[in-house]
Amino acid sequence: MFNSKPKPEPLKGALAGAVAGLAAAYLKALAEPPLQKLTEGVWPPTAEQKKLVGADPIGHQDNMPPAVMLEAAAEELADTELSKKQKLAYQQVVHYTLGAVLGAVYGALAEYQPKVTGGLGVPAGAVMYLCTHATAVPATGFQRWPWQLPPAAVAWESGSHLVFGAGLELVRRPLRKLLG
Repeated sequence: MFNSKPKPEPLKGALAGAVAGLAAAYLKALAEPPLQKLTEGVWPPTAEQKKLVGADPIGHQDNMPPAVMLEAAAEELADTELSKKQKLAYQQVVHYTLGAVLGAVYGALAEYQPKVTGGLGVPAGAVMYLCTHATAVPATGFQRWPWQLPPAAVAWESGSHLVFGAGLELVRRPLRKLLG
C-alpha cells in the first residue's frame, strides 16, 4: 500500500522553525508600535497604567518584562546594575532567542502533527501568547496578569503574538520545503 504521508524529520523541522522564529520575532517587534497606537486609540490607558511593566514599549522600552527580568538577575547574581543601553541590548537577545526556540519547537511539532500549522500559524501565535505573557511571565511576578493590565496592552501584546504566529508559518513553510 502506498503511504503518501512523509516521514517526520524533526531536526529539519526544528531548523526551519528556528530560522523562521527569528524572522517572526522581527515581524512581531515591527508590529508592536502600530498595534500599541491603534489599541490605545480604542482603550486609552492612564499615565499610571503606562508605567506598568510591559504596558508601554514605545515610551518605556526598558520596562518590558525581559529587561526587568535581566535587571533583577544582574542585581541578584552579579550585584550590579544594568544601564538602560545594556537592558535594551540584552532584551533583544532574549526576544530573538525566545523567537528561535519557540520556532524550533513549532517546526519540530509540525513534522509530527501538521495541524499545528493550521490557520496560517495564527492559532499557534495565540497559544504562544497564552504560554508566555498570559501565564508564565505573570507567574514569575515580573508582569501583572492580563486582567490587571490596561486593555490596550493586552490587545497589542496578544495581537503581536498573532503576527508572530503568521510570520512563523509564512517563513517556515518554504524553508522546510527547501530542506527537502
